[in-house]
Amino acid sequence: MDPYQVLGISPTATDEEVKDAYRKLSMKYHPDYHDESMLKDVAEQKMAELNAAYDEIMNMRRNKASGASGNVYMDARCKIEQGNYTAADNILEQYRNEGNAEWNYLKGTVCLARGWLNDAVSYISRAVQLDPTNREYQAALQQMKRRQNGQMNGNPYTQANNADPANCLCNACQCIICTDCLCDCLGGGC
Repeated sequence: MDPYQVLGISPTATDEEVKDAYRKLSMKYHPDYHDESMLKDVAEQKMAELNAAYDEIMNMRRNKASGASGNVYMDARCKIEQGNYTAADNILEQYRNEGNAEWNYLKGTVCLARGWLNDAVSYISRAVQLDPTNREYQAALQQMKRRQNGQMNGNPYTQANNADPANCLCNACQCIICTDCLCDCLGGGC
């Protein structure tokens, strides 16, 4: 049920109007004001609905004020995009029991950002298993498997990529390290 309808107010109502509507209905339906057992049962049920509606409205308004969208996965994605992996992980850990495809994908993304490639592959593989039609999950898994196999673009350790201009700096570093090993140039021995 729409919590605003339960309280009999519009979604544009101010916080004070929400509180006033809740107070009035609470006075009307509070079980302590009804002696007959049948009316008391109905009043208890109505009071539970009122409490749930009021809590839902106030939580939605708090989340909106704090910048939270109300969608856990959107909030986690925003934290990941901001580079705040700890916050994203904290959000996800609260919903660990869900373990759906999106949860696994985002958890894998956090693991990847932290450098935990094997964990990332495990979580994102699970996401692909749960939702095999999701192209985002499939592309991420393929990219991570290439990374595990050392086939990412710019990897200086694969022959096909050594001619790539992006690897020049890596090749130069390798030459300096080899030269240093041979004559201890960087240590001041040359």
